[in-house]
Amino acid sequence: MYHLLVPIDADEDHVRAQLDAIEGLLEAGEAVRADLLYVYEEIDSPADEAGKAYIREINENIEDLQGVPDTVNLAAETLRNVGIETAVHDVSGDPASAIVEVAAEFDVDAVVVGARRRSPIGKVLFGSVAQAVLLESEQPVFVTAT
Repeated sequence: MYHLLVPIDADEDHVRAQLDAIEGLLEAGEAVRADLLYVYEEIDSPADEAGKAYIREINENIEDLQGVPDTVNLAAETLRNVGIETAVHDVSGDPASAIVEVAAEFDVDAVVVGARRRSPIGKVLFGSVAQAVLLESEQPVFVTAT
């Protein structure tokens, strides 16, 4: 069985590209298990002491405050409908670091990330979760583009 970690964000185009790639494995005759992962990005903002306490409280409750995006349920339902064993997980933290840590913890065979097209300047200014995962992960990484 081929075990995948599939980080899901709120971008439906990313998710559809990731699902297409995973369904391609089924067509190749592979049995697949997919662990879907949503990462709540913690708030990191300079603040005075009172503000730090408020931000800390928000970060501790961020999962309850935000909930997972609809794309997580879309992905889980789609994969289950085509016969892929699927589990949903959520964590808080830096997205790239969390993805790499969970991939190692779950000992997955590969990570399937979605990426958006960015200009070179956009990559420098805003970074890229997909790029960071590619550089830091010990597991193979499949990148799907929208």
